[in-house]
Order: sequence, then structure tokens, then C-alpha cells
Amino acid sequence: MASDKTEKATPKKREDERKKGNVFHARDITVALNLLIMFLTLKIMGEYLYKYLQQTMTTFISGAGSISFVKIDSVTELTVDTLSRIFLVVLPLLIISALSSFLLTGIQTRFNFSTKRISFDLKRLNPINGLKRAVSIRTYTQLLKSMLTIVALVAVLWPGIRSFSNNIRSFYFMPPDQSLMLTASSVFDIFLRVCITVIFIGILDYFIQWWQYEKDIKMSKQEIKDEYKMTEGDPTVKSAIKSRQQRFAKMRMMRRVPLSDVIIVNPEHFAVALKYDDKRNKAPVVIAKGVDEVALRIKEIAAEHDISIEENPPLARALYKAVDIDMEIPPEFYQAVAEILSYVYSLKKKNKY
Repeated sequence: MASDKTEKATPKKREDERKKGNVFHARDITVALNLLIMFLTLKIMGEYLYKYLQQTMTTFISGAGSISFVKIDSVTELTVDTLSRIFLVVLPLLIISALSSFLLTGIQTRFNFSTKRISFDLKRLNPINGLKRAVSIRTYTQLLKSMLTIVALVAVLWPGIRSFSNNIRSFYFMPPDQSLMLTASSVFDIFLRVCITVIFIGILDYFIQWWQYEKDIKMSKQEIKDEYKMTEGDPTVKSAIKSRQQRFAKMRMMRRVPLSDVIIVNPEHFAVALKYDDKRNKAPVVIAKGVDEVALRIKEIAAEHDISIEENPPLARALYKAVDIDMEIPPEFYQAVAEILSYVYSLKKKNKY
């Protein structure tokens, strides 16, 4: 149930949503910023565009006046040439608009591309699902936002339109260039107000869409547990594998006890098996160790193979805690271990003779 989804989405959940094409994207902020970019472009290129279009239309009108309309080919050529010139003016604006839309959308989505959004899905043709979307809270929110946007735009545009309409009569008494420039200035002023309003609305929509997106991808505690099991493995299975690995490691360790030179023990709890090979190691190596039951088993194996067992509780405890299996003993234990090995070797030598 949706009410169960109380946890923030995990990184894996977010990545899975990205692969599905479900990414955060506030379209209104894209439209708003794109509108501002187009406004600034027109502001910068306005004078050039005006002169270019003026020249184009002058050429067209003068050319049309000198052509006999019987010559259809000439009329067609003039029309095509004029339209081509106009297209060359509009083309940069179209490219800037398309490029800015692509970049603004890409920045929000981190240039995510997924074919799953455009793939065929029968569920989209289900009228019941369509009806649910039509009556959803999100639909009503979008409708309310659109109505507020219209109200805001009307409130912003009305003063500019009223001012323009009051001054429009004076344009008739001005030279054409001056009246055109004043008209363009008024239009740009209105357009700027629209841009600012739409950007403000877009910023609000951005945070609303972000909040809605974060809410939509929330997870339940059970989903997080299931995801953990998929990525990290079932804790029960992992525990069983770890237990099995420990058992095999213990078996391998026990098989090495007969190779040891001496077993240093705390009579009841600790046992550490040492092996010293002066050709391979600089110091004795711990080849087995254990506590309680494992220590008891080490001592039993040592007794079966006539391995010396020496009691030294402080040394046994210290070696068990400080040295891992297959590691050489640290220098602080050299003296104590050397005395024990010396004694063990002397015993073996006596027994040999």
C-alpha cells in the first residue's frame, strides 16, 4: 500500500527508476528558461532581424511589381527565394530553442535515455488505468496550477496591454520607423513580464515536482529488506555459508596441528600451535589456535601425534589474541617462545637417544 512507503528511495531504487526512464523532470522550468533564452536572443538579434526582414520584403515587393503574372515561373522563383531568406532567419532561432530545450532537460535528467518509455505497453491502452489517471490528485493539482498560471499571467499582462492600448493612437502621428520601434519596445516589455512570471511559476513547479517525485519513489521497509536480500544475499543463507566456511577452515587448521613443534596452552581455555622453520620464516608461525572445545581438540590431536604441550597461561592468552593463523609471532614474544622451543627441542633430542 502507498501508506506503507515511508522510507527514502535507496541508490539502487533510484538507478532502477532511471533505467526505466522515470527521472525527475520539471517541464515548466524548462519552458520558462527556454522562453527567457529566446527573449534574450531576440533582444540581441532584434535590430539585425528587423533590417534583414525589411530588406527581404522590399526585394520581394519590388520584384513582384516588375513581374508579369503570366510568367508563373518567375513568380514561383521570387516566392521561393523570399521564403528561403525568411527560413534562414528563423532557422537559428529554431536551433537555439531546440538546443536550449535539450540542454535544460538533460541537466535535470542527467542526460538519461531509456527506450522503456517509448516501448509498447498494453497497460497504457487500458481505459480503467486512463480513467484513474484522469481523476488522480496529480491531475487536479496540474489543473489548479494551470488556472493559477493563467490568473498570474493575466494580472501581469493587463497593465502592459492597457498602457500599450492607451498609447497606440499616438503611433499614427509618428514616422513608421519610430512607431515600429516603440511597438517593439512595448511588446518586448510585455514579453519580459511574461518571462519573469513564467520563471517564477516554473521555480515553484520545480520544487512541487521534486517533492512529488521523491514521494512516488519512496519504499516500504519490506521493499528495502527485499532489495538488501537481492543485492547482499539472504542473511540466513549468508550465515549458513559463513558457518560452513568456518567449519572447513577449522578442519584444515586441525589437519595442520600434527605439523606443529609445540602447543602452548592455558590448561582449560586456550591452545596455540606453533611451527618454526628457520629456512622459510624469521620467527615461529601460529598454524592453529582455539578456545574451549577447539582448544581441547587441538590438545587431543597433539597428544595423538606426540606433540609437546606446554602450559603457559599468560603466553597462550597473549598469542591467541595478538597473532592470526599463518602469521609470524611479533618480536615481543621471541624470548618467551624461544625458551619453550629450546626446552622442547632438548626433550626431543634426549628422547631420540
